[in-house]
Amino acid sequence: MSEPTFLPLLNTIAVNEGKAEKLLQTWADSTADAELKSVLEFVAIREGEHAMAFTKRMCELGYSVDESSAFQVFSDFDGLMACAGSDATDAEKVAMLTGGNSGDDAPDPFTGFFNDTTIDPETGALLGRYIAEERDSGRRLKAQYDRVCANGAADEVASLRAAIDDLQAEVARLSKEVKAKKTTRKASANA
Repeated sequence: MSEPTFLPLLNTIAVNEGKAEKLLQTWADSTADAELKSVLEFVAIREGEHAMAFTKRMCELGYSVDESSAFQVFSDFDGLMACAGSDATDAEKVAMLTGGNSGDDAPDPFTGFFNDTTIDPETGALLGRYIAEERDSGRRLKAQYDRVCANGAADEVASLRAAIDDLQAEVARLSKEVKAKKTTRKASANA
């Protein structure tokens, strides 16, 4: 029996979903935002379940997961893990982890999954569930990303306003000091 033509797809999903689980859980462990943490943990669990389900399916077909032959979705996984676990703000993590791309204009990565007509019914059912759950996870994460970025922008504006207020207070203090010195000089000159 020849190797199924869809095996590289299953392998790639198993490998990258396992990495996504670690990445999202690391971020969830490092955030103070309870709402974001909840969504990150939910999606991380889902990603881990996908990794296990695709690993199991490959095993049922008589094959093992091979990380070295999988297409690597995360080009700098170690760097992403460091970012996810860092003390950067959640808004900064969104920017670093998404490369500033909100994903609104990205093509749907799942459109060609069923082009392989040799996919058996059990694998097809697994892929269908995976696609539906990935799209749902994407919507959940996007809503959180939008919320976190909006909060980050509001925090940045508040920080800038506070800095401007501090600067204005310092200018007012210096103006009073200069005015007082001018008054003192004028009084000394008139005496």
